[in-house]
Amino acid sequence: MRLALLSVLLLGVACSSDKPPVQGEPDASGPVDSGSDAGTDAGPEEEDAGSCEPPPSVRESVLVPGLNNPRRLAVDATDIYISESHSLRPQADDGDGQVLRLSRADGTVSSLAKGFRSPDAIAVDARNVYVLDQGGLWRVDKATGERGTVPIEASLNGVITGGTDVRMGRLSGKDVLVVATGARRLVRVDTTGASPSSLVLFEGTVDTQVRGARIDGTDVWFLVTGGTEPGLYRVPLDLETPAQRVDASITTGTSLELTPTHFLITEGGGGTGRLLKLPRTGGEARVLAEGLQGPLFPVELNGAVYFKDAVARSSAFLRRTRGCPPGTSDAVGPEGTGPGGLLVDGNTLLFTSQESGTGGAVGRVP
Repeated sequence: MRLALLSVLLLGVACSSDKPPVQGEPDASGPVDSGSDAGTDAGPEEEDAGSCEPPPSVRESVLVPGLNNPRRLAVDATDIYISESHSLRPQADDGDGQVLRLSRADGTVSSLAKGFRSPDAIAVDARNVYVLDQGGLWRVDKATGERGTVPIEASLNGVITGGTDVRMGRLSGKDVLVVATGARRLVRVDTTGASPSSLVLFEGTVDTQVRGARIDGTDVWFLVTGGTEPGLYRVPLDLETPAQRVDASITTGTSLELTPTHFLITEGGGGTGRLLKLPRTGGEARVLAEGLQGPLFPVELNGAVYFKDAVARSSAFLRRTRGCPPGTSDAVGPEGTGPGGLLVDGNTLLFTSQESGTGGAVGRVP
């Protein structure tokens, strides 16, 4: 009798199908999620609101302390390059600005080239470092530090704003540079040969500022502020067709980044600055962060969005967005003076703290 009763109980348990699955585990009665969202939802994609808890602070590694107004960064496989202006004001010819080289191998720092007036955006290729300075665009030989006696493009002068960019691209098998001047022009510079040539891709009115250029294949995306037609623009590298305004809602853009699916755009300042995420397929922008002093240089790393803010000696100068509540951002951890530069280097971030005297630094997080 006991044996028969036990058999009935076991059979009932085995046949039961109405037991709810344990939370976090798949339901045996339904399909198992493979871990990828690709192709599993025929409806519109919804963005994860993110955690409402502030992330923990991250401790930085200071790579180069004691700098005087370090501004922007560029990297190659062996070195990190830093533009150090020594001043936020234009200096006379043969100023104190320089480009520093930090060795990845042993951490030594050396001056690659000196005599700049106010070096800002920089870029590198296999042989050269390109430096946007108050007097124009310079080409510095990475092996010798030689930069010549005149800039390779002297028309790109009067540049001291933080929204400048120098970006590397390819056109018809040749290396080219695209320069967002922070003034009224977007310029392509063909760097091949001893005497590079240039082509104006966009020229606005006198009160126009061109900022935040990014190259995507054969197209250049950039921001225009001021004038009568501000917005997000696109222009072909070969200028086969004129520049076209793609989104007129971005009226005070300061810097731009591309992801495979979105534009990351900073705009405004003075306590009303914002970081926006705009779909590349069209639609309204989502506010990732607001209430900012002067946001610049958004980047995406491991699913999180980081950016710099123009504040003096505070942990608020390097920030990370948080999906909940909307528009929230948190200090990452290190203290510094913004904006300075910010870029992704593998699985880490490199940043500058743009402080004068000997308080400036280059660091890495995490």
